[in-house]
Amino acid sequence: MNSFYLKLNDDKTQIIVFGSRNVLNDLHINGINLNPNTSIRFVPTVNNLGIYMNHTLTFDKQISELKKKCFRTLRNIRKIKFLLQPDQVKVIVNSLVVSCLDYCNGLFFGATERILKQLQLIQNSASKAITGKYKHDHIGDDLKQLHWLNIRQRIVFKLGLLAYKALNGLAPQYLQDMFRFSHHGHTLKLIVPLSLTKYGSRSFSVIGPKIFNNLPLHITTSISKEAFKSSLKTYLFNLSDQDLEKLYD
Repeated sequence: MNSFYLKLNDDKTQIIVFGSRNVLNDLHINGINLNPNTSIRFVPTVNNLGIYMNHTLTFDKQISELKKKCFRTLRNIRKIKFLLQPDQVKVIVNSLVVSCLDYCNGLFFGATERILKQLQLIQNSASKAITGKYKHDHIGDDLKQLHWLNIRQRIVFKLGLLAYKALNGLAPQYLQDMFRFSHHGHTLKLIVPLSLTKYGSRSFSVIGPKIFNNLPLHITTSISKEAFKSSLKTYLFNLSDQDLEKLYD
């Protein structure tokens, strides 16, 4: 820390250990004593860049906070909706609600079905705020009419986009270093690292190459980021959940 001219703020510093419940149950360390007057305790949940991460990476706290924020925003939008044009409502919902669903959503890859359903519930409510439907109305084809990818598709879209940016020098170096091409065979494929753990298989270094390898060639060879985003969205838009899973199996 001294080499980077940093100082430890023990009032704001926290330590968390990520792992399975069996590993965490065997952990008997409650904290670290730096000196007689300073100790840092282990905590079950931390907030990093606005994302709550718990020690088993279930993201329960994050989803809870996200639901509170989004539903509060949607209630406020409904109160002023009569003053706005439909296009204006859509812009506001996209800016204040959908953007929250997209923020760091790559972290939700591999999350439980319960977590994904709660995220989808938020998006469904956002679409109803635009279309004028009530809470218990069936959503129907509203997402397609709004040209919105569903939650699972949005997560894969984000991971695919990050992979494209890393391969084309548009991402930080540490992400670029995760990707290597295999030199075997006549087709270029990314090397997928072997993972022996559940958490490792959810990591971007593993799932990023898997998704990119399974995308059609006309998408992966897009000449620009905007062209890639447009082609990928169109491709994912027409995939069922079963076909979507094939991209990362």
